[in-house]
Amino acid sequence: MRKMLMEFPDFDTKMVIELDEANKELCDEVWDALPFSCVQEHGMVSGELIYCWVPVLSQAKVNKKQLHTESPIGRVSYSQGTGNKIIIKYGECNEDLYAPVLGLVDEKYHRELRMLSREVWFNYFNDKKVFIVNFSKLDA
Repeated sequence: MRKMLMEFPDFDTKMVIELDEANKELCDEVWDALPFSCVQEHGMVSGELIYCWVPVLSQAKVNKKQLHTESPIGRVSYSQGTGNKIIIKYGECNEDLYAPVLGLVDEKYHRELRMLSREVWFNYFNDKKVFIVNFSKLDA
């Protein structure tokens, strides 16, 4: 199984995403574009979702989609329909859209994911700092 490393330099945090090969074409497009860096953002009305716009224009065939409201914590999806972005669910949300499944952040990272995601949320109302997230291939 292919794995991506997701790094948050401002939080001195790294997490691993296991890609879901059910959407092999989508995984291939993202994998082939690695490494890349993005600005970390937070959904403002949909609940506990963070996302970032990525430098990949995906036109991949998608075999597996999941509602954000029904997806597990740590679900990594890739939005082709609302902009090319990686979306990570870290808690409750009310976004009732289907999104192509890209992978999953392992449960051992969920606590860190929640803490840094909340910092990104609070930052929107205070400092408005730009947080960067880096994605790269993780060698087995």
